Amino acid sequence: MDPRQTADAVAQAMTSRDHAALMALYAEDIVFSSPVTAVRFTGKAEVGALMAHVLAGFQSWERTFVFTGDDECVFGARGRIGGHDIDLAEHFRLDPAGRVAEISIYGRPLAGIAAIAAVAAPPLAARHGRNRERLVGLISRGLPGALARGDRLITRLAR
Repeated sequence: MDPRQTADAVAQAMTSRDHAALMALYAEDIVFSSPVTAVRFTGKAEVGALMAHVLAGFQSWERTFVFTGDDECVFGARGRIGGHDIDLAEHFRLDPAGRVAEISIYGRPLAGIAAIAAVAAPPLAARHGRNRERLVGLISRGLPGALARGDRLITRLAR
């Protein structure tokens, strides 16, 4: 697949929340740089587990633009996750077979990014036990709302 075909296929899989189709586009040794954490997710199994929770959490997702190069693509997306709106820029580097080898995602506002963490982090932590799931849920659950309220207050005070 060329970069545009890959970008279109990724967008279709995200829009339809088709986890299997998304995984078919990923290289075995994929590296995922999240907007939530500095820790990178590596390998199809780890990235696939993350994306299963992210896909399930999105209430809406649509691609807004796309640019492609020789072995990469960049596209924008707009969505809603955990009750929060989010704008994303996604940069994909492809391997020679046209599979996604690297993903870097950037987003705004901060409350939307925190909503990704609140949706995806607890079930990922559950793999290590119920106590860890509860702790991660407790830490991440209130962040999106607090950040959204802080954003409104800071904006009002700064104006």
